[in-house]
Amino acid sequence: MTVPPINQERIGNAVVITLNDPDRLNPIGLNTRIHLSKALTEAEESASIRAIILTGAGGNFSSGGDISAMDAPMRVKRTNFEHVKLLANQITGASVPVIAAVEGWAAGAGMAVAMLCDTVIAGKSARFMAAFPKIGLMPDYGLLASLPARIGQSRARQLMLYAKPVDASKAESWGMVDELVNDGRALESALNLAKHVETLGPEALRAIKAFDSGRLDRAIDYERDLQPLLLGSENAKEGRAAFFEKRAPKFKTN
Repeated sequence: MTVPPINQERIGNAVVITLNDPDRLNPIGLNTRIHLSKALTEAEESASIRAIILTGAGGNFSSGGDISAMDAPMRVKRTNFEHVKLLANQITGASVPVIAAVEGWAAGAGMAVAMLCDTVIAGKSARFMAAFPKIGLMPDYGLLASLPARIGQSRARQLMLYAKPVDASKAESWGMVDELVNDGRALESALNLAKHVETLGPEALRAIKAFDSGRLDRAIDYERDLQPLLLGSENAKEGRAAFFEKRAPKFKTN
């Protein structure tokens, strides 16, 4: 039996959506995006849901995009980015708070998805990395806009340019993480915050969120235009090969 790429569980007033491929550190490929989008639609359509929690199975949030599925025709790559834009807009445009409960790694697309969320709660051993340049790619999922909005343009530029990991303590001090908790307690803390949401007016929260819901469109459209070209480049192919062969990539310059 095929294991679904996500799990959904209703806990009190919240729906917990768990990325569910722990053996591969929960990569986010097309199939996962489709299932995530469906789960977010179902949550949005339920009047009794007051919060959405995104987390990952097996002690990690997500290692990023599914590198094994990145070698596809250009038309498929562009179609894939329409799914990326839909998912990003669903997260930022949700009418209820979306909370990321991060343990372990949140890298690449995993980090980008976490940065889309209204609140990021992380275990003390969590690590974040905008790993895209390591495989010859630019950031996507709107990270070009969401990360500067959280931590400022200068710090965001350094993280995105050099793809260095950031530990949870520094991530909290910079504003990437809103609450730091003991390892293994991120989901519990997210559920406590979801419970607190019951004391707040849903229309008021919806109005606050709606003001900022369109900020990612320009960034995602830019990513959609350029990332498929990068995905098909020789350097990206070398980056993927180096990843699977566990070696440093040998990128070429023009």
